Amino acid sequence: MTDWIALSDCEDRRDDTPALLERGLFVLEFSLPLDQATVLLHLQSDTPWPRTLSVFFDPEAGLAVLHRQGHDLRRHLIPGPLPQHQGTARLTFAFDAPDRTWSMRYEIIELGIRHSANGSQPLPLSAADLRALCTAGDGSQRHRAVLWFGATQHDVLPDRAPWIGLRTPVDTTRGAVAAGLLKPGDMIATLDRGFLPLRTLIHRTLPSRGTFVPVLLRTPFFGLSSDILVSSDQMVLISGASIEYLFGVEEALISAASLCDGHVAQQDERRAVTHSVSLDLGSPALITADGCCLMSAFDSLAQLPHRALQDYEALPLLTLLGRTALRHVA
Repeated sequence: MTDWIALSDCEDRRDDTPALLERGLFVLEFSLPLDQATVLLHLQSDTPWPRTLSVFFDPEAGLAVLHRQGHDLRRHLIPGPLPQHQGTARLTFAFDAPDRTWSMRYEIIELGIRHSANGSQPLPLSAADLRALCTAGDGSQRHRAVLWFGATQHDVLPDRAPWIGLRTPVDTTRGAVAAGLLKPGDMIATLDRGFLPLRTLIHRTLPSRGTFVPVLLRTPFFGLSSDILVSSDQMVLISGASIEYLFGVEEALISAASLCDGHVAQQDERRAVTHSVSLDLGSPALITADGCCLMSAFDSLAQLPHRALQDYEALPLLTLLGRTALRHVA
């Protein structure tokens, strides 16, 4: 599960998960607006001692995390009133029981709105309770507005990173191989640098809703013979007369999310969790997959082989293309 200790709707378990998470981060994303007081998450158990974990949202009163273990009860609150708009809200609850500090942040992702609070004396989180919440176990409840939630031992969210679906056919010296079946050392076909050895195959398990919703690149666009699933920030190579006319270059890179128009590409929320891989070739390279060219995993400071288009540049591009097939130049 990479950096997640627990992730909603995911039954994978890490072998090194502690019984009590003494410090870490709990994150929850949910849909807005919510016009009335709402219990977003609730877990109650009396075995082996009374425990409660609830997340409560009220536009007027605020956003609260209620946590009880035995006789100890903590209420962590971002006081209202809180703004509401159509979109995705995120609660981030950071806690450090040994240091006796906690902080909470409420964000509306699309608008960059943030409200925060902090305090002292948080309780550690039980790994068993987190698993019960994530797998909808006995005594747990989840509101339909909840998109996903999870917990990590880090003090920040696990890094986002471009990835491709396990079934994506990647060109190799052995022919087309499903991405999930690749192994370090396999020779991967690239558009710009020939065959390169796969240094690391990074397996990722991530939510597929909210800010993590993946993108389905549609056939016959991008040279594809079948649809492929990629992360929203996966860079895709596009080319053709329209690219040269608009941007003065023969080829350019653009994020998959920027191409979502419901036809060329679309968001895919058919699953709660996605298992995927990132392909590390040691440096940025354009991997060929079923006629499509996708950037390999790369450091954010690395120099890309082509110009990367901004999100706002995608609209005139898609309009000019008139929904004709995008392609790459082989």
